[in-house]
Order: sequence, then C-alpha cells, then structure tokens
Amino acid sequence: MITISSMFIFDLLYTEVYKNSDSRSKFQYFRSLKNKKVNYIFLGSSRVDNGIVPSIIKNKTNKWAVNLGFQGAKFGDVYTTLQLVKEYNIKYDTIFIQIDYYFNRVEKGCSNNLPYQMAPFIRESEITKKYLNEYVYESSLNYYFPFLRYCIYDSKIGFREFFSNLINKKTSVIKNNGYNSLKGSNEDKFILPKNVIESNPYFNRIVAFCNQNKIKVIFFIAPLSKNNKNLEYVSKLKTKIPYLEDFSGVIKNEKMFVDNKHLNDDGAKLFTEILTDKLLKNHNNYSVKKSN
Repeated sequence: MITISSMFIFDLLYTEVYKNSDSRSKFQYFRSLKNKKVNYIFLGSSRVDNGIVPSIIKNKTNKWAVNLGFQGAKFGDVYTTLQLVKEYNIKYDTIFIQIDYYFNRVEKGCSNNLPYQMAPFIRESEITKKYLNEYVYESSLNYYFPFLRYCIYDSKIGFREFFSNLINKKTSVIKNNGYNSLKGSNEDKFILPKNVIESNPYFNRIVAFCNQNKIKVIFFIAPLSKNNKNLEYVSKLKTKIPYLEDFSGVIKNEKMFVDNKHLNDDGAKLFTEILTDKLLKNHNNYSVKKSN
C-alpha cells in the first residue's frame, strides 16, 4: 500500500510539473499553443523537424509559423496531431503536411519521440489515450497504472528530465518554434520505393478529417538528394496526390544535405526561403480533394 500510494503521489507530482513548466519538448511546446492563433502549422516527420525554419517565414512574411514535425513520424502521428490542433483550439490560416515515401507504409508505426513526449499527458484527452493505446504496446498499463510510464521512459522523462522541467531549464524548442537543426553528415543507405501503393488508409483518414473540418491544407514533399535511387517515385506519388507541392529537387547542392533525405541547417534555411517565396508570399491555399 505504501508503494502504490507513493506511485500515485509521484505520478501526480511529475505530471503537474510537466504540465506547468516552460516547454522543453516539442509536445510541451505544442500544448503551449492552446487557444492561440498561429498563421502556419507544419506537420510531418524529421524532414519537417529538421527542414522548416519558422524564423525565416517570420522575417519574409511577418507571419507566425510553427514546426510540429516529429522524428520518424508516420500518418498516424500526423492524424493525431491534426486532431489535437482542433482539441487545443489552436487557430491557424493554413496547415502544411509533408508526405513522401511513408505513403507506402500501411503497417502501424509511430514517431520515435512523440509517444514518450506525450506520455505525461496520456490522461489529458481521449485523443492522447487513443493514440497511445493504438500505437504503443504498453500504453494500456501506462494509462491505468500510476507512474509506470515515467519508469518505462525513464531515460526520456524520468527524474533527470523531471528535474530539468522543475527548474525550468530551457531548450531551444520555444526559441526556434519547433525547428531542430542538423549538422555534419552520415552515410545513409535508405532507398526510395520503386512503386507507390494503390491507397493508404491512414492518409485517407487525414484527407477526410481535413475535408470534414474545412481545413486549408497544403501537402508537400521536402527536398531529396539527387543521390537517392528510385527518384521516379516522386512522379508516381504525384499521380496519387495530384495536388502535391513538389520540392523534392529544389536543393541541388549536395553540401546542403546531411544524408540523402535530410537537410543540414544551411539547406533547411534555403528550402524554407524557396517554399515561402512559392507558397506563402502569394498565400495560395488549397483545399484537399479525395485521394485516388
């Protein structure tokens, strides 16, 4: 009884600290936007997280953009984030959703970091509960058993991170509006798929949600290195999503890539300028259509 009582107390303490401290993780930053108005929201995987620089958009358009890309994100992560934008009553002009090779992934999967960043808030809404129950194996126990999630994710949200939140030790997430820069280089053996699958039910779910909620959305593909194999995948993907904005080939200089699918800081800045000039200065907004 003492152990269980202690776990309840620690669960409440940790959760309250994560809820009320300055944002250190991107999901905390996301929550801090509740009931606020932003102009542009960018959703996607690491190719958004490491590829869209909101400060450049601010400088060029005087509009507020936020980068809500999560490392390793799949369509399930994007769909959940969309739902939470509505749940958190975040007002916006346009949402940008990055799409590429993960269109071919129909198996259940989730971001590398969204589950543990969301874990302190699992009881906050039915959306967070459903996401963690659907995509994270041990989430049912995390929901009902106090403090277990902080033990399972100890290296991420355990005592060290709890203490950093407690003393409001800052990260760059607020300053950079969610953007995380990459430097250096590494060998990446990733290969684009040869073909595009007929349909992705998770993507169709996103399209239906956007149409139902009359969301102004632009789907786009971020830059890819010319060293990628099967680059014809992009043109095949555009036959499935004809309204896809294609930026796959806009960065020609290989020195602006960390690997064959991620931009370094210089590349991200250049890409953001190109995207801003093409889509934001003229403020061309598109309503999504039903996918093929």
